[in-house]
Amino acid sequence: MHFEGGIRDLVTPLSTTGPWRLKRTELKSEPTIPCLTCHQIHHVGAPMAKAVPQQPVAGGQQEINRPSVSLFDRRELEHVSVEELPLPAKMFDGARVVKISPDQRQALCYQCHAPTSTLQVRSGDDRTPIGVHEGLSCMACHLKHGQQTRPSCSTCHPKLSNCGIAVETMDTTFKNRKSPHNIHFVKCVDCHTHGVPKKKPPVASGQF
Repeated sequence: MHFEGGIRDLVTPLSTTGPWRLKRTELKSEPTIPCLTCHQIHHVGAPMAKAVPQQPVAGGQQEINRPSVSLFDRRELEHVSVEELPLPAKMFDGARVVKISPDQRQALCYQCHAPTSTLQVRSGDDRTPIGVHEGLSCMACHLKHGQQTRPSCSTCHPKLSNCGIAVETMDTTFKNRKSPHNIHFVKCVDCHTHGVPKKKPPVASGQF
């Protein structure tokens, strides 16, 4: 992100298929997205107060994103606060308007994982969830820094899954990167091609 040069100076070949290799092998151990890509050390406003562990904050008042969260603009060599970054006003799955999470932190994600000018989900490098995960924020599944997804799956699955199956066992790109069912876009009908089974009613206590 902070490489002083163009992509032509960094990797070869310039294609969408690859495989790519670094022209400058001394950079192979450098982080692709260092901390300062998404964080500004000194920003406008009062310094943040130190958290007081003895005074827990109610859930609705807890911090969502810090004022330092911002995107480093390589051309301007300046940071742009996440509050000033745009979220897509509307996105579409065909003609249908897609429900998008209002989580402003996603504005950072959309700087790279944006749709094309058609605003169609799945176009460009867009990862806006539809299907069973529509409306979820990127941060619901991706940890803020490591971006690992495994811890988040067990938080919701299988207890919140309609079919009660652990997501790790389903035929999705979470289990196998070559699966035709992308975890961002998978719908019930993708696997239940003959119709989605009705959700089973909970068994009352004492009944067998």
